[in-house]
Amino acid sequence: MRRRALTVALGAALGAACATATRPLPATDRVALVPAPDRELAESLLDAEQVVAGRLIQVAEAEQYERPGELVFGIAGAKAPAARAFQGELRVDSTLVGPAARTLHITFFAARGAKIPRQDSTALWVLHRRTLWRLKECAERQAVTSTGCIADQGLALDSDSDVRPLADWPHIQSLVATLGLDARRR
Repeated sequence: MRRRALTVALGAALGAACATATRPLPATDRVALVPAPDRELAESLLDAEQVVAGRLIQVAEAEQYERPGELVFGIAGAKAPAARAFQGELRVDSTLVGPAARTLHITFFAARGAKIPRQDSTALWVLHRRTLWRLKECAERQAVTSTGCIADQGLALDSDSDVRPLADWPHIQSLVATLGLDARRR
């Protein structure tokens, strides 16, 4: 009886050890598996809500998300031009990460005079779920804290590198597979 209990206990311990040894790495740990030049892109893909190929069919300025005024004061009084906000509509051709949809509404920001994605641009779009503060309305209300400001949840581009040429599709697809994000495709 004692030998049987010991055998069962050892079997259970061995089974538990094997189960933890075969558990896949969390996606954040898989960034180390990606070549060094691609790690920034890999981190962006990990954070992405959706990665799609498609065409930007409409672009318009979204003043409600813009900070009023021409300048923003930063650290030590440094001045920077206030970013302009834009909303666009994407016609999706193919989805790599996230739920499939025919069209998506996106938001992006650019400094005045900076290049922005043009209407009819066809690309790979790495989209992130972000809180979009209605800064114009907030300023009109003279809200001191964010509790007085209205915000929306939406898909946004974080940087220029979130708009990639269609030729990058195979490379992005292999990174998505390495990171285990292809399971997020619905």
